[in-house]
Amino acid sequence: MLEFEGIVIRTTVFRDNDLMVNVISSDKMYSFLARGAMKYQSKNAPSVNMYVKGRYQLSCGKEGKSLRNGEVIKSYEQIKGNLSSLAVLDFIGEVTNKLIINEDAKEVYPYLEKSLDLLNAGFDPLSVAILYLARVLNVIGIGLNVDSCQKCGKTSQIVGVSYSDAGFICADCFDYYNGPQVNSYKLKVIRYIFKTDLENFGKVAFEKDAVVEILKELGEFVLQNTSTKLKSLELITKI
Repeated sequence: MLEFEGIVIRTTVFRDNDLMVNVISSDKMYSFLARGAMKYQSKNAPSVNMYVKGRYQLSCGKEGKSLRNGEVIKSYEQIKGNLSSLAVLDFIGEVTNKLIINEDAKEVYPYLEKSLDLLNAGFDPLSVAILYLARVLNVIGIGLNVDSCQKCGKTSQIVGVSYSDAGFICADCFDYYNGPQVNSYKLKVIRYIFKTDLENFGKVAFEKDAVVEILKELGEFVLQNTSTKLKSLELITKI
């Protein structure tokens, strides 16, 4: 029997009243069958709702893993009362499901949990979205270099971001192929989201216009580098 704690990130209807459930934990991803979970009277139904943090006991048989007992640890009820937070929650789920593989779960899990806690506490949803996305990009190895110019290594006079070079560009190396120069506030936001650790994750909320602009750029960056289109991005950038 397996026992672990984790957060439900995907459910899929399987047969009549059964669900296939995907949970990310602090050590790996788990996929298991929750028999009868769609029945109203099912004791395990609450623990396999989307984005619930739960404690799970699995039985392992010839047909794979199945849920023996599920217990809700946290349901993040406050998120459900805020449409913007709900939209960002779906975005976080999409980012996790599409970009995170089993080996990455250990690194990303604390930031996923922190993101849900922040949304549940009423923290600015768009700031949570951009912080989480940047962390995931770091984890999968395509985070932007925000320490120095990508072309010459200079640490001063940074004036832009080159997504084709995956990082900052200084005034000496900048040209029109890099797009427009970036104001200092936007550069600070980009540096913060790619450099912050768990302790400082969510201590700063950002201006909406800057966040929306950066999110759109990162969405295109993800598409170019992973061939993954983040469909929920369009909704949250209209919040």
